[in-house]
Amino acid sequence: MEIYDSRLLLIYFAIKYDGDYDKVYMANVLKEYPPYEEVLKVTSSLKCKALTLLDYDYPQKLKQIYRPPIVLFYYGDITLLDKPTLGVVGSREYSEYGKYCAETIISDVIGGRVLVSGLAKGIDTIAHECAIKNGGRTIAVLGSGIDNCYPSENQELYEEIKKNHLIISEYPGMSTPDAKHFPMRNRIITALADGIYIPQINSYMSGTMISFSQAVALNKPVFVAPDRLTSETINNRLLDEGAIFTIDGETIRYELKWR
Repeated sequence: MEIYDSRLLLIYFAIKYDGDYDKVYMANVLKEYPPYEEVLKVTSSLKCKALTLLDYDYPQKLKQIYRPPIVLFYYGDITLLDKPTLGVVGSREYSEYGKYCAETIISDVIGGRVLVSGLAKGIDTIAHECAIKNGGRTIAVLGSGIDNCYPSENQELYEEIKKNHLIISEYPGMSTPDAKHFPMRNRIITALADGIYIPQINSYMSGTMISFSQAVALNKPVFVAPDRLTSETINNRLLDEGAIFTIDGETIRYELKWR
């Protein structure tokens, strides 16, 4: 009888089922045993590295959430997962004021710390770039395969983070982004972050709103930049719902005990 490496099996299932959480989970529960030669062949073809729920260095932050990632594919410095971290999420379509809020606050607090975001258009992109520019480290959590930069216009930023920071994804290879991937991605961003900063949010039906709700459920502070009363953003509504009024970096440092 072949002796299966449980860790390799998880990675194999994640590749076989394209990172689909339910399928990977059920394959493990039902003790699906493919030929061991196939397991070795598939897992050895990985370009990236992989972290599994069985690994000793799997971060405690992720273990504490509902449906913790079973396998994370990654490039870069995996130790960043255990560092003090600020999550930044926001609208893809942003105003100059939203950009100003993102750059001003991030540049004030991020030096020597880690920023986590989703490499999406708009606020996410600004956040990653600002962290790098101001001496911070950054983690990009993808809703696409680990080797598939989405959106494609962020390829240069993707390569920079891949080389000098950390890129992670539950999805292997060139898996295409899917609408259902992004709420799954957001739960990872929220789990890794000590707090979430929202420079601008334009819609209740958005990934940013999902991250807000997830952070509240995990009892994590949510920092929101205020906006004009006549603005079409939802920032002020979130402040009414308990988000922390944030106009400078000191607010974040105080709440997160970053001294």
